[in-house]
Amino acid sequence: MSEMEQVMETPVSFRQRVQDFWQLFLEHEHELRFRMNNELDPSQSYQFMSRLLVNVFTKPVFHLKTYEDHYELIVSPDGSGSRLYQLAYWRMQAPEALDEHWEIIIGVPPAETPEMAALELDGRSIAATSVQVWPVLLADGRMGIEAYSEDLLPLGPDGAYTAFCALLEQCIGELCLMSNIEYVNVLEQPAMESCIMLSDLDAYIADLQMSGQLPPQDDPLGLFTSYTMEPPEQQVYLRDDIYFGNTSAAALPILNSYYIGENALFDEAAREGVIWGFLFFNSAGIDAEQRVNVRGAIEDELNQVLTEHGLGECVGSASGYQYAYLDCICYDWAGFMEAAEEVLENYVQLYQISLTGFADFRQNGNMYVMQAYEE
Repeated sequence: MSEMEQVMETPVSFRQRVQDFWQLFLEHEHELRFRMNNELDPSQSYQFMSRLLVNVFTKPVFHLKTYEDHYELIVSPDGSGSRLYQLAYWRMQAPEALDEHWEIIIGVPPAETPEMAALELDGRSIAATSVQVWPVLLADGRMGIEAYSEDLLPLGPDGAYTAFCALLEQCIGELCLMSNIEYVNVLEQPAMESCIMLSDLDAYIADLQMSGQLPPQDDPLGLFTSYTMEPPEQQVYLRDDIYFGNTSAAALPILNSYYIGENALFDEAAREGVIWGFLFFNSAGIDAEQRVNVRGAIEDELNQVLTEHGLGECVGSASGYQYAYLDCICYDWAGFMEAAEEVLENYVQLYQISLTGFADFRQNGNMYVMQAYEE
């Protein structure tokens, strides 16, 4: 076993799982289409599809739809921003041969006619046309939603919130919800200001995007957020020295979990062969005005190699007083490390970098020291 494998053992890489899944799906999709066309019980088709999807995702959430000779497989991130990276990668690897019959969709799309959107709950129907909403534009470019409906009140606070969010997803779509909505508040009394109906919210958001008041996209992976930190007086661990960073909003839950010592998100991804982690290199010997540019050059070059070979991607970066950091998701950890070492080698010699390495986003997790400058 190599030194690298001793440091971090993973199951079959996500990259390999994805390749195996699409080969399996190609072999069996005709059977799935036959089932969808002829079975009276849709649960049989769902069970068949679930048996295929568990080869790549441990707990897949998905929907199947049929339109004559056209079929849709809709896979949901189930509210998890970090999971979107895996889904987007998986979708990008889909063979072109499937295009004849299948549309592979990430995230539940909005209803074709939001006016018809409704939620059946305990024998009652709650229609989107009966729910009043008051959108609140926030300073960070996102939106809060205040909502009221007499039909929601009997459900109690928790039930009303859950029911409204389900109806909201029907009206604007899952990715729009994740990208644009920061909070939801279900009111016990209607607000005094003029409202719009929930069924009109999708068109309202589209108008705001067209006018530049909201980001013109419904892609959570395209949103980034900056943060500042106050390094502790005693800097014991990696990342203790960070004073500024920028990361994908979808990856932010991974960072937050890391800093509070919660490993559930990391472990869930690792079971599917995905490793969340960060590259680090000692930047103290690089002129202060060059550090950001050097880190940016490494990130650009590495991302190009990772994307070309489907090994992973950089999702953020951070500056520390001692180290520079690149936050990454690895779809094939061993291949990722080989690519990273190759990219970093020239920079180590050029800037006499004393130490580089990789650590996973797990408190007290694995760390691999890669290389250092030799005189």
